Amino acid sequence: MAQRELPKPDPEIARGAVFKVLGPLEVWEGGRRINPGGARQRHVLATLLIYADKVVPVTRLIRAVWDEDAPSTAGNQVRKMIWNLRRRLPDTVRILTEPPGYRLVLSDGQLDSRTFETLLARAGSAAAEERTEAAVEHLSAALRLWRGRALSGLSGSVVAAGGRDLDERRLVATERLIDLRLLRGEARAVVPDLYSLVAAHPLHEALRERLMLALYRMGRRADALQVMAQGRTELVELGIEPGTGLRRLQERILNDDPGLTLPEPEPEPEPEPEPEPEPEPEHAPEPEPEPAREPAPEPFETPEREGGPGRAPGATSPGSGGERGSLPYDLPDFTGRRTELDLLLGLGAAVDDRAPTIVTLTGMPGVGKTALAVHAAHQLTAAFPDGCLHLGLQGLAPHSGPPTLAEALRHLLLTLGTAAPDVPDDLDGRLVAWRRAVAGRRILMILDGVADASAVRPLLPSTGGCLVLVTSRTVIGTLDGAVPLQLGPLTEDESVDLLGRVIGAGRVDGDTASARDLAAACGRLPLALRIIGTRLNNRPARTLADAARRMRRHDLRLRELAFADRSVAAGIGQCYRRLSPAQQRMLLALGHAPAGRLDEPTAARLAGVGEAEAEDALEGLADACLVQLLPEPGGYTLPELVRSFAVQEAAEPRPASVHLPILLPARPRPTEPTVLAPRDRALITG
Repeated sequence: MAQRELPKPDPEIARGAVFKVLGPLEVWEGGRRINPGGARQRHVLATLLIYADKVVPVTRLIRAVWDEDAPSTAGNQVRKMIWNLRRRLPDTVRILTEPPGYRLVLSDGQLDSRTFETLLARAGSAAAEERTEAAVEHLSAALRLWRGRALSGLSGSVVAAGGRDLDERRLVATERLIDLRLLRGEARAVVPDLYSLVAAHPLHEALRERLMLALYRMGRRADALQVMAQGRTELVELGIEPGTGLRRLQERILNDDPGLTLPEPEPEPEPEPEPEPEPEPEHAPEPEPEPAREPAPEPFETPEREGGPGRAPGATSPGSGGERGSLPYDLPDFTGRRTELDLLLGLGAAVDDRAPTIVTLTGMPGVGKTALAVHAAHQLTAAFPDGCLHLGLQGLAPHSGPPTLAEALRHLLLTLGTAAPDVPDDLDGRLVAWRRAVAGRRILMILDGVADASAVRPLLPSTGGCLVLVTSRTVIGTLDGAVPLQLGPLTEDESVDLLGRVIGAGRVDGDTASARDLAAACGRLPLALRIIGTRLNNRPARTLADAARRMRRHDLRLRELAFADRSVAAGIGQCYRRLSPAQQRMLLALGHAPAGRLDEPTAARLAGVGEAEAEDALEGLADACLVQLLPEPGGYTLPELVRSFAVQEAAEPRPASVHLPILLPARPRPTEPTVLAPRDRALITG
């Protein structure tokens, strides 16, 4: 869409200082970029700009620089930083001392976030007066001011909070612009933008609604319903259903509601010319070696040029795409794991600047690997200002298999802010684009549901300053330099506490003994406890004692631990199907083992194999997290829920073609057909 050019900056303003916070912090004067000083001074200046023309207490400036770890000399250091800023910034910039702190005085046109808000206000007025063209122009001009995530590259709670507020305003402006363009019948033009936005904000239901509506208006009804299905999957993983708006829109699409089509537009009166707010100056080229920054393309539109150094074509500036909203929902009742959480937070706070810090979180299905990774990531967002990304390697869509490497790279590039048309079509191109997109950024990644190390290596950032959390049901020992973290069941107290949070503490306090029995029968697995808690919530008359009694029966246990789309047996079954036939035979045999400690001679006797073969099979089951290693050599235990699965699986009627490879040891096959005798020429093996 052709955009009206903004007026050229006034020469007087061009000679004054201009501050930019809609992206990395920048200061300009008369076409020359000014260095405000080191990281601490930048945090002080950023805080003064967030609260421009307001008094900022010294205590807040201290917190902006050091958070809660301020030294005793922090006040004096802040005063020195203010003195240095006054010396570095142009004389036209005034930082006034006003108790209990300082105030930065700015004029119109000196701060890009203020210009942004002025344009938003004008767009709102134009829209209220039904001047759609003018509203679109104001919003487009406002969004062109953005160069990336607000104040990217700076950390700390004070600056991060201010940056998040600005980023939210950007998203609001983007939504308004899309609504107006949909109103003008530009569904085809906004669909690529909406796909990128939904990838970056998968839990933002209003964005998903807009994408569904745009697709429907293009005649892509099935694609619109697929967007709904993907959204439902994202939300159901959090234990919630899509909201009323999404469900109602789905129903209207299914019924081909004529109200979803766009009415014929009425002629719009010619807009009267109105002055735009003074933008910050267009800058002359910077001194060597850095070239001048080109004007940013319209957000989410395909740029007409290739990305700059370290950037994929069409990618936004560092920090633009991977904010907290890219992470899955954090469980509000997350329980336990204090030691493991402290380890992750410590590693996140001290990432290696030379290479990415990698942590592998492994454990049996339902032990809470993803929940721990997501919970830690939400607490580390301030430490990774350039993005927190989540990639589910078990499938990107409902009922789909693991994504290919090309699909995974596309998902990550979109989440990080690359426009959909700019994602290369070929695998090599996507690998190069991904490495450029993450180079020099501080990013936290969760690679969730990894099958083996080969699925992880191509996705790892090639530079330091990043934290990668890898969750897997299989022990991954071939990621060099990774910190292994194997999760076991919760403690008894943690299990009872979690059960109380799900069904209510009063209900647990009324029968603590049964609650402990129930927790033990659930194997103290968070998933099992949540499922049984959901069952109890849906059956208020059932007591904890009733539930514990049912869970003690092997034939009912796994049936009780399945509700709606959640199932403990399904997770164990997925691990079982990845085992070799020898490992599957061993697991089925262990279903009949006595409770307690297992050793290799006992396992060999139960499976009818030699001790060396039993040792290999047990090691494989331990790597698959289906048996647990004991501290002493040669000792194992079989979790009770895995035992129930083994008993049930062995008793399940199946065709012989399924059972024979498991029950019969593999024999070598002749390389050539063998004729036993002239009369037996038909008896050929091979």
